[in-house]
Formats: sequence, structure tokens, C-alpha cells
Amino acid sequence: MKKIKNPFYSDEIQNKSDKARFVIDTVRKKGEAAGSEMIDFLCEVDPFLSEHLGLI
Repeated sequence: MKKIKNPFYSDEIQNKSDKARFVIDTVRKKGEAAGSEMIDFLCEVDPFLSEHLGLI
């Protein structure tokens, strides 16, 4: 069985901003549908932040 290294949990990503950047970059690479799903999720989880970012 081949192990897949998850960079989200690696030592390379050490702080919250690096983790956030990694997640956003990963979602952007997956396309528009993934981006829309992430925005919908963020709006549901944190409406204040979503409004501040201009997502809603």
C-alpha cells in the first residue's frame, strides 16, 4: 500500500495563514465548482467573515 503525504499536516505548513493559503490554493486548482462550494460553506459557518470579505 502506497502512503500519500498530506501536506496540510506536514511540518512545512506551520502557521494558520500558511494553512489557509494551502486550502485556498488547493480549492482554486480544483475549479469553479469547488470554489463555489467553499464559499457556500464559509458563508454558512461564518456569516460575519463572509460579509466582511464581500462574499454575501
